[in-house]
Amino acid sequence: MKTLKTTALTRHRRTPAALAAGALALALGFQLTAITTATAAPATDQVTDVVADLTKPRFQMPFACDTHWRIDTYDSGHNPAVDIVVKDNTGSSGKAVYPGYLGTVARTFWDRGAGNVIVINHGAGWYTAYYHLKEKHDTYVQVGDVVTAKTRIGSIGATGSNSGNWAHLHYEQRYKLTGIPTEADRESVHFNGTEYTGTGQMWKDVVSKNC
Repeated sequence: MKTLKTTALTRHRRTPAALAAGALALALGFQLTAITTATAAPATDQVTDVVADLTKPRFQMPFACDTHWRIDTYDSGHNPAVDIVVKDNTGSSGKAVYPGYLGTVARTFWDRGAGNVIVINHGAGWYTAYYHLKEKHDTYVQVGDVVTAKTRIGSIGATGSNSGNWAHLHYEQRYKLTGIPTEADRESVHFNGTEYTGTGQMWKDVVSKNC
């Protein structure tokens, strides 16, 4: 019987190498489970960012084809919105403003700081906003109107106290899946696939490809 017991114990005893291999496999198993879980259930914000990037329209500049413009982002309180004037700032007042992409007019209104404002819904949660327009906000378009990339929606102006009496277009690209977005929902501006963002940035000569 002693011989039988010894044989049984010997058969089930694990060598140090075998124990080490087992511990390694167990550790790897926990790591793989953690990685799989993280991959399968990423954070909600990450999912939102990915969806937003994939669905963002290829916005064009809100001006006539082949015209030249200067883009400024200014300070952190302004960026990622941009202010746009004619190249060399030689006079922008009255220049026609277009959506730069197909959409539907979501809002037109007067704001004490922003002046005449238009907000356009481009679908999939993406919107654009236009501030300081010269004419009354509903002169060219009304809420519900379908607009194309080259439908005139207004003119560059200096309305509203935040304009500083300086004719320019304050422009924003916004993203929100439910409801009309506000300034809190601003995203980095892209024109023709190129990003224009960052505190204190200036692009002196950007050509509109809204053709």
